Amino acid sequence: MRITALAGWVAATVLAAPTAAQQQAMTLDALVQNVIAGNPERQFYQRQIETAGVEREAAGRWADPEAVVEFGQRRAQDPTSGAVTGEGMTYAVSVVQPIEFGGRIALRRAIADGQVGLARIGLQQFDATLAARARSLGYGLFAADEKAAAAREVAGRMRTLARVIVARDPAGPSPQLEAASLQASAISAERSAATADAEANSILYELNQLRGAPFAARIRIVRPDMSLPALPSGQVLADRASENNFELKALRAQFAQQGLRVDLARKARIPTVSVGPYYDRARSDIRETNYGMRLSTTIPLWNRQAGDVAVEQGKQAQANATLINVERRIARDVFDQAAQYEAKREALAKWDGNSPQRFAQAAADADRNYRLGAIPLTTYTQIQQSYVEAVNAVLDTRREALEALLQLRALNGGAALAR
Repeated sequence: MRITALAGWVAATVLAAPTAAQQQAMTLDALVQNVIAGNPERQFYQRQIETAGVEREAAGRWADPEAVVEFGQRRAQDPTSGAVTGEGMTYAVSVVQPIEFGGRIALRRAIADGQVGLARIGLQQFDATLAARARSLGYGLFAADEKAAAAREVAGRMRTLARVIVARDPAGPSPQLEAASLQASAISAERSAATADAEANSILYELNQLRGAPFAARIRIVRPDMSLPALPSGQVLADRASENNFELKALRAQFAQQGLRVDLARKARIPTVSVGPYYDRARSDIRETNYGMRLSTTIPLWNRQAGDVAVEQGKQAQANATLINVERRIARDVFDQAAQYEAKREALAKWDGNSPQRFAQAAADADRNYRLGAIPLTTYTQIQQSYVEAVNAVLDTRREALEALLQLRALNGGAALAR
């Protein structure tokens, strides 16, 4: 007997171990860290920073030297008779280094520095957006599990009670009708549970995609902090967003870069000087060797650079207009999300924080009182349905408030929003 019991205990342990391993419990903070660490798309932004660093190093270098090699034939003639006095090969070699003036290398280096800053801003923006999405999905997964649990609790209670009614008093139409009503209500509750399960699975698949995990991996979110902090006024939030928003930072950096490109286009009119040694050797009637320094430059006669300057100035004006438009849009989004957050927060403040627990207790009391015959069937079913609806309302409202808060935080560059 002991051997049988021990074997049963071992089998139960082995079967339960995979289930526990498959469904990992995580807090929202741990989920965010897991998503950021495992997201495959994040590697692209890290690579962009490395690429911009290479471009910055290359921007500060001089242009490559230019090598010129010439081959030819030399013929010497007598100036009086015109007779050929000698003939032979001639060749020349020169290596020159182009030198730019007007601070063009410094301008290109500054533009490349801006590209590094833009790449870092892009990574920070991606991390903030990813963290907000992970928190929203994590709370959505928790809420879906809570909805499914409440609906299953009500459905199980109704089906059990329907069986008890039929078994206790099978005679007459009243018990049969009450049992049918309970079973119908149980079907509705089970449908709500199935809908919540489908929502949880959809959220879970997206989370697994974001964190680079197998789609079949299961996680469970530990009950998160339900508090919703008080926020400053909409104008204060808009001012903070104007300073901290990643999109605005990127656009301002691009606008500054475009100003440097305008300066670079203007300075392209300044000639580039090429200087370097040369050596040539010729052989005909005599052998001649020449060597020295060669200097060459362009003559800015036709001002072809004017078109490039106009193009860069047009891009600068476009960047300025885009910046102004985005500043207005960000401010509008801040006021919109702040209003939505305050509306949801005020609604939740009117409800007791323990409303779901009180409705759960009321549903359990209704089940007990109905079994004792103290309340009618309509009251019993109303309380059970109200319990499910109240749980859904509280969880949905809190999720909407949290999403608005996360949007505000993302608009503020991922920084905290508390007063």
